[in-house]
Formats: sequence, structure tokens, C-alpha cells
Amino acid sequence: MYRTDASILVVGGYGTIGRTVCTELADRTRREVIAAGRSSQKARSFARSVSGVKSQSLDISEKESYADALDGVETVAMCLDQDTPQFAKNCLERGIDYVDISPTDALLQEIESFDGLAREREATAVLSVGLSPGMTNLFVTEARDQLDSVHQVDITLLLGIGEAFGPDTVKWTIEDALGSFSVRNGGESISVIGLTDPRVVDIPGWGRRRAYRANLADQHVLARTTDIPTIESRLCYDSRIVTRYLAALRRIGLYNPIVSLLGVDRIVKLADAAPFGSNESVVDVEIFGRRDGQETRIERWVRGADQARATAIVTARVTEALESASPAGVYHIQELFRSTPLSDALVEVGYTVGRSEQRVGPA
Repeated sequence: MYRTDASILVVGGYGTIGRTVCTELADRTRREVIAAGRSSQKARSFARSVSGVKSQSLDISEKESYADALDGVETVAMCLDQDTPQFAKNCLERGIDYVDISPTDALLQEIESFDGLAREREATAVLSVGLSPGMTNLFVTEARDQLDSVHQVDITLLLGIGEAFGPDTVKWTIEDALGSFSVRNGGESISVIGLTDPRVVDIPGWGRRRAYRANLADQHVLARTTDIPTIESRLCYDSRIVTRYLAALRRIGLYNPIVSLLGVDRIVKLADAAPFGSNESVVDVEIFGRRDGQETRIERWVRGADQARATAIVTARVTEALESASPAGVYHIQELFRSTPLSDALVEVGYTVGRSEQRVGPA
């Protein structure tokens, strides 16, 4: 049973995602919620605006600050993308439950290696929390359980250019999501490059779009935790022109030189100031398999404005759920949760969550 005097520390608590996580938790839990970040001024300003939220100065790159920040904390919700897993390890060493929204698979693998430590200290870590990874992982594993066999999974993320993405998200997209990486195809690992190998996808609400390879963590996590032979993730933007322009830069070899010329920080500012595009995003998952001898395709999706808010809603619900007894260890979201309560929470705040099933061929 959790202690009502213990706190929930939201790292990045005044950021794009963290502020909604703090607000949701303050409304739904009896525990003290602490918004933490490098700027004590921003943390205090945000905390003053939300009843039930306090502030804490914390720079996760400075290990000497961990002891004060984690004193009295029972659960941490990490709403920043980190360079190292040291803060997560420190939380687990102290027996503190840990929730992480990171989309960077290399980091997730490092935190996975702390499973023994988490079990020893009776702490629970939940990774792959959000939409992609997150709801996508849940959709795939649940469809796999509904079919006799699954041979392919196609995951697509459509991002609205008009959304106010946080700087971490933009940097991750530039530096990690569109680089070189490996995926599982036909049961084997193959090397691919972001912004190549397009697939035409009929995205709910947006119609047919070309989506390109992207280094999204869900495909890697599912490759490690399931036996599905082919799992691939792709990305596109609401603007066909922007998507094709970026793909063309990759094709003619100018993508990396232009990124180097402009610099990541400048691109972050340009993205934040974009005067066009929508703020709607979609995660769409297609699962292909067989049931009762028939080829079957199951499609599941989440659609709505502000994917950062949707990620925050899922994160807050997962963090809240850790108030109940949870098994010690390091898990990905699909290993502890089901999609229904999270889908219901998203629908309550205006997102569309859908499912369709199609059977192909003779029985």
C-alpha cells in the first residue's frame, strides 16, 4: 500500500508533457506532486498555477542533486529524454518506482538491464509509456493474443507540423528518429535508413499517405518481446510537401549536410515557429495474421489534437496505477497494462480511438 505522505516527482514537470502529467496527477491522487526541472524559476511559476503541485530544482546531469530531489519520493515520472540511464538507476537503487516516456530505444535497453536491481529493491519501472511507444505496443500485443498467428506489424505515426512540440521531441526526431538503424524483417535483422523505403498507408482521417522509415522504439521493443517476424515503424507529417521534401533531401544526400549547416538548435526554433500545419497526430497500427485458417488484418488507432497531451494522459494514468501493488522489475507498458482503461481516458478528453478487422481469403 502506498504512503499518502510520499510524493510523485515529475521530472520535466513544467515542460510540454510534464505540465499535463502534473495537473492530471494533482486532480486524481492524494499524493503530493512535485514539478522538477533545471529552472527553479519555471518550476515555481508553474507550481503556483496548479493546486496540489509543488516545485523542485533538479538537473539530472548533476548526480549530487539526486539525494535532495528524491527524498520522500515514492514514484518518478520521467518526462525528459535522457542521455544516460543513471537517474533511472538511482531511483531503482532507492526502491523508487519509475515511469519513462523516452522514445529512444538505446536508453530503454540500458534501463532494461536494471531488472535485477529493481527486483532486489522491490521497485517497479514501466517503460514505453505514451502513444508511440506506448499505445502502439498495447495494440500489437492484444491483437497478437486475438489471432492464431501474426506475421507482420506495420506501425505508422503521423505528426501535425502545427503542434507545439517540446525541444526534446524535435531534437530526437532530427538526431535519432531519422538516422540509420536495424529492424526485424522476415525474422532477421536488417539495416535501414530513416526517410527511405516509403509505404502507402490509409491513415484514419487523413487518407492515403506515404510514410517513411523512422527509428521509433516500439518496433525494437516488440521485436525483443514477441516472436512476430516482421515489425516496422514509419513516420510522415500532415503536410505531404514537407514529408516528400525531407525524403527528397535524404534521397539526394543533402539531409545530413543541411542539418549540420542549420544546426539542431536553430531547427528546433524554426519548427516551433512554423506558421502552417495542423496540431493533429495519429498513431495507426496494422496487424496481419491468421485466425481459424483465414488471413486477418486488425487495425487500431488513436487520433486527435496535441499528441504531447495524449502522451501525458497515458503517463499520468500509468503513474497513478503504481499506487496499487505492482510486481517488482523493469517492464514495458504492454507487460503490465491493457489498452482499454487508457483508451477510455483518451476518449474522455476528446481523442478518437478506433478498431477495425478485415478477413481475407477462404476459411
